[in-house]
Amino acid sequence: MKKEDFEDFLSQHEKRIFRYLMGLTANEHDAMDLVQAVFIAVYEHFERIEEPTALSYTYRIAHNKAMTFLKQRSRYIPVEMEKFQNLPNPKVEEEPDYSDLKKAIAELPPRLASVIQLQYYEKMSYKEISEHLGISVKAVESLLVRAKRFLRKKIMQEMKERGVK
Repeated sequence: MKKEDFEDFLSQHEKRIFRYLMGLTANEHDAMDLVQAVFIAVYEHFERIEEPTALSYTYRIAHNKAMTFLKQRSRYIPVEMEKFQNLPNPKVEEEPDYSDLKKAIAELPPRLASVIQLQYYEKMSYKEISEHLGISVKAVESLLVRAKRFLRKKIMQEMKERGVK
C-alpha cells in the first residue's frame, strides 16, 4: 500500500481498533494510547503491507501491543499516595557494638591475631595466608580454629560478667 493511502486507512479502521482495544484493556485512556501506538507501527510498515491483509495485520499488531501492555500493567499494584502518609519513618539501624570483639582480638596471641586479621580484615584466602606467613594451609586452618575458640570464650566470659544472656 502507498503511504498516501494511510490517512484513509486510519479513518476507516480507527474506531474498530479502538473498540477492540477497549474490550481488552477496559480503560478508555489506555485504549487511546494503544490505538496511537498501533497506527504508528502500521505506518512504519505501511508500504510493505498488502491491501487484502492490512486490516488483519492491524488487528494482530493491536493484539500484541495490548498483551504487552496488560502484561506490564499486571506487574504493578495501583496504590493511592494517601496510604503512604501514615507510614512510620523507617528506623535507622544502629551500628553493632564490636567493642567486645575488638578487645578480645587485642588479647589474642600475636600469631592467632595475625591469622584473624588476614582472614577477616584483609580478606585473604587460606592459601594466601599460608604463603604470607610461610606456613601450610592446614596450619592456617588450625590457627583459625584456635583463634575463633579463644575469641568465643573471651566474648562469652565478658557477656557473662555483664549479666547478658
